[in-house]
Parts: sequence; structure tokens; C-alpha cells
Amino acid sequence: MSRLPLKLEAQQQRGQISQVQRVQFRKPRIRFRTVATTAIAVYVCYHIYSKVVLDPLERAAVEAMKDIPEELTEEDHKPMFIPFPGTTKQLKPKPYRGSDPEWQEFIKFSKDQKLAQRVREELANYVQQVALRHPVLAIRCGKQMKLRRYWLDVDFPQHAPPEFERSGIEVGDDYITWGTQPVDSLTVFRLRQALWPSALIKSFWSFTKVMIVDDVKRIAGILGIRSSPPPPSLEQLLARHQQLMKGSQIPSKDGPPALPQPAGDATKAITAATPAEKSTVTGKKENENEMEISAAAMAFHGHFFRAIMAFKAKMAQTWRPAPNYPPKGSILVSGLVELDSPKAWLVFDVKAAWDPKTRSYDARSMHLQLRRMQLKKQGPVGGG
Repeated sequence: MSRLPLKLEAQQQRGQISQVQRVQFRKPRIRFRTVATTAIAVYVCYHIYSKVVLDPLERAAVEAMKDIPEELTEEDHKPMFIPFPGTTKQLKPKPYRGSDPEWQEFIKFSKDQKLAQRVREELANYVQQVALRHPVLAIRCGKQMKLRRYWLDVDFPQHAPPEFERSGIEVGDDYITWGTQPVDSLTVFRLRQALWPSALIKSFWSFTKVMIVDDVKRIAGILGIRSSPPPPSLEQLLARHQQLMKGSQIPSKDGPPALPQPAGDATKAITAATPAEKSTVTGKKENENEMEISAAAMAFHGHFFRAIMAFKAKMAQTWRPAPNYPPKGSILVSGLVELDSPKAWLVFDVKAAWDPKTRSYDARSMHLQLRRMQLKKQGPVGGG
């Protein structure tokens, strides 16, 4: 259990080392002289910097402000706010009181049954217009979609939507302080998606898995471990494409034979054919180069085709737009909307917020999703 190295320990055991001196290292103490010297140096440097740099800038700013009209200088300018990352926090939602103007709007809306019915019809018609503009639904179900029926409920929330605020430095005309500022919920959620793109990470992981599986199968097929034929490699796809392109340019054997040239004009025929043959050879080389480039591009695309399709499928499955809370005082309308098309019946699940201040729906917080599609004519998959 000695702390000596093995070599010194062996020498000590043999008696070759008569005395071992143990040394302990200690950190030097902070002296008052060092602290005072550092403080004096910092003060002198700051004083020189303020006299040489800050004072001329301040005098130049004062001279520039003299030429600006007083009307512009008297206007109140909002201080500049520099937010710090990681300081955004969600505030506790506040419940509505009976004296709040938002709750008074709820009372007026509940008494006006015609307005409530008109709000429901407006949302159902909006769902119909969205379905008509959707290209996939228009092709699969037909372009003539009619509103069949809807089940929409009106809810009055007990609490206001959650609010967010973030901290940072607030720079004014003559002050710099640390403060907080409210921030929109849509900005918060978009920033979170940008800093942590979970959908992109999952899609890239699917891409990597497919590429690894294909490469492992290809290597196993080369080594003879896997009995089934491995997927073609990049070189095989390139060679196959070149063979197909060259095979289309081979002349047929059943074509007409070449006409014999007269013996007397043999020299003229060879002389006249020489530049034509050169141009033909040059053209063939250029075509072959173009064919090789296109074949390489097609082979490269074929090598990554399955992985790219897996990336797109996972992205379409996991990506969702950034959510957003509705405005304060909004009335929630949710339920089902059924549409009748020439080929199918469509049922949509919809959630929306109707703002009494603007007398319209908030499009940013609206959620619309196809719940069910029932075909009117359906045949067996296996045929027969």
C-alpha cells in the first residue's frame, strides 16, 4: 500500500534507498498586495478607456442630436430588450372572475342562441372549404363535397390561457436593467421546435436504420452468410444502367448490307470519310460521358431510395406544426363535422376558438383532423 512507485519501492525493499523524504504541495495564499495591485490596474484601465473612447463618443452623440428636431426627440422610444436563452417560463393561468369583461362576454354569448348557431355553422362551412381545397381528398373522394351534419359544442373556459415571459437585459436611453417581458406562446413553441427538432431526429434515425440494414444484408450476401440475394450495390446499378444504354444503340443484324464502293474512287471515299468518322467518334465519346453521369446519378438515387422514403414517411408521421394558445377571452367550439362526397363520407374532428373581440375564429390555434372516411363503393382486396 506504499505510495512510492514500483521501482523505488523495490529499491527500498532491497535497502538501496536509505531515506525517503515525503513532500506535500500547497497552493500559495492570496495576498492582499496582489488583490490591491489587480484592483488598481483595473481602475486605471477603465478610467483611461472612458476618457479615450467613451467621452468622445458621448460628445459626438450630443452634437448629432442638436440637428434633430425637438418633435422627434420628445417622442417616447421603447427600450431595447435582449432576452437570455433558457429564461422563458410559463405563468400560472388566472381564473376568470364575474367582474371580468371576458366573463361578461360569455354571459352575452350564452343568451344569444342565434349567434351560437351562426358560430357553429361558420365553423362547419370552414371545414367544408378546407376539405374542398385539399388535393388528396379531392382526387380520392371527388370535388363536390356537401355539408351533411355536424355535432359542435360550445364551452366557456374557467381559466385564461397560460402566458409566458422571459428575462433579459432592458436597455433604455439612460439606463440598463435586468427585467422581464411577456412573449407570445407561438414564438415559444417554435423556438422549442428549433432547439429540439424531435421529428427531424426521429426521421434521421429511420434513415440511418434502413441504410445500416441494407448495407449489412449486402455484406452478408457477399460473404455468403445470407442465402437470399442482397440488394444491388452502387457499382452493380451503374454497370446495369450502362449495359442497358449501350444495348439500345447496337445496330440490328437484319439491317441492309453496306453498298460496295467503286475501285477507282477508293482513295476519294477514304479521304471524304475521314472527318465524318472523327466527328462520329467524338460524338460517341460525349454521349458515353453523358450516359455515365446520368447512370451514376440514377444509381446513387437508387442506393438511397429506401432510406429516403423511410425518412419522408417518419417525418410525415411525427412532424406537427407548433401549437398555439387561443387569445384571452376566447370561446371554445369543438366536435365533429360530416361531409358527403360522391365517393365517400368524411368525418372531421375540429377544435377552434372564437374570439368575441374580433367576431371570428383564431386560425393559428385551430386543430382540424380527418377522423374517419367511409367509401360508398367498396370491393374485395383479393378480387374475384
